[in-house]
Amino acid sequence: MGAVLTVLARTTWLQSHTLRKCAIVSLLVHGVLAIVAAMIGGATPASWGQADVEEMSMVVVMAEEPSDDPAPSANESLDPSPDAEGSPENGNGVDHSPTDLLNSQPDNTVDAPPDFVPLLEAPREEIAEQSEPIPDEKPLSEKEEPALLDVAIDAYADRSDARKASAAASRGGSVESERAVHSALAWLSAAQSPDGRWSAARHGAGTGQNTGTHHRQSGSAKTDHGVTGLALLAMLGAGNTHHNGPYADQVHRGIQFLINNQGTNGSLAGNAEFFASLYCHGMATIALAETVAMTGDETLQLPLKRAVEYTLSMQHPQTGGWRYAPGDRGDTSQHGWQVMVLSSASTTGLKGIEQAKERAKFFIQSVSSGANRGLASYRAGERASIAMTAEALTCRLLLGMKANDPAAVEAIEWLQQSLPESTTPNVYAWYYGTLASFHAGGPQWERWNASIQKVLIQSQRQEKGPLDGSWDPDSVWGWYGGRVYSTSMSAMMLEVYYRYLPMHERQQEKVAVVD
Repeated sequence: MGAVLTVLARTTWLQSHTLRKCAIVSLLVHGVLAIVAAMIGGATPASWGQADVEEMSMVVVMAEEPSDDPAPSANESLDPSPDAEGSPENGNGVDHSPTDLLNSQPDNTVDAPPDFVPLLEAPREEIAEQSEPIPDEKPLSEKEEPALLDVAIDAYADRSDARKASAAASRGGSVESERAVHSALAWLSAAQSPDGRWSAARHGAGTGQNTGTHHRQSGSAKTDHGVTGLALLAMLGAGNTHHNGPYADQVHRGIQFLINNQGTNGSLAGNAEFFASLYCHGMATIALAETVAMTGDETLQLPLKRAVEYTLSMQHPQTGGWRYAPGDRGDTSQHGWQVMVLSSASTTGLKGIEQAKERAKFFIQSVSSGANRGLASYRAGERASIAMTAEALTCRLLLGMKANDPAAVEAIEWLQQSLPESTTPNVYAWYYGTLASFHAGGPQWERWNASIQKVLIQSQRQEKGPLDGSWDPDSVWGWYGGRVYSTSMSAMMLEVYYRYLPMHERQQEKVAVVD
């Protein structure tokens, strides 16, 4: 192209009608460049979230190169997600399986569930033949008002004062764990701002320094809606609602703050920045759903429906995953919070979300590896990590997988090789490891519970003063969420004995009813 322009310039061709001929040449040059760019980069740009060039969200952990250490721990594999360049952090790329299943790249060939066909990969006639029409054809706000089901009450029944002590005693709680929860809730109560929010920046978000290669403090000061959701979940987990309990006023003001600032599109993310937005929305929505399930408050049902509708709008219609923006193919870290939105919304009796659950199952298969596909990675094609395996197993159990399924057993066997250790604190990985182990039950839960209870009780601040009852932010991701994040997550782990009815017990009850 340069040679052609040179020849034209040295001939007499440009000596007449110069402006017109220059315009013609310019159009030709730009047309050629556009064709070349399209051939190299594609006709359409990648979506945000797939491009991965900015900061991650509040609970996504950045990373360093894969370690060569012979044995990982949940603490090392702490990573909810890789960094912006896609490299794993603290074990996301480490491949340590007791059976050496991950010594090579995982097989990511995925078989879709027999009753599910990705919408764009099958003729419409075939989809219609495989299933009944999905009831989620209309926006949730246009459906009939949801009715609260009996199962909604049962899901959180152990949080009541009448059942809490018994549930804790029978599932591994202790006097020390309950004392730690009481201290944590007292600190959270004192940390609440007058307008009902818990401020991330006021309590240290972004002021620390993470141990990875990237420093992403810029967005952490705007995650108030996310940490408010987590603080509310800790209070709800101990049986408090905006109607009852010693922290009823705190719950009332926190819920009011969230719904007063709900977006016109239903989002509860507030002013969170792009990479933190859907995480904050998910955490806040789970808190709102649990409040509705525990109280049946009809005034909160419309805000909840709008929030769940927003979650549904963000799910990829074919992969079934969530990430940062509509059209993103999904990642396991984001996926876990949105699956818990669906699970919590189901306990309120909200209808129209079954199709989203089926799609969510399909996404988990796409990131699975191992002999029984029980291990999981952050995204398809990457190596499995402890944190993502725990998060994926939690999703699977919430979506109906039985605890004795070979995939669940494989995941549990891997988790028991990486029990929590005080030397390498990782609240994010510990949280999902606790949920997965608790819902699966069995001997592995007893071992995990003994470890997590020990490290959390020992690490809680117990001196007199403004930090009493809180947990210091860990060095992996706590620096981003701050003290409210670390305290709320830790308290929820110590409430797990009564916070939920274990999925393995629910499954046994269902079998008994059928028999």
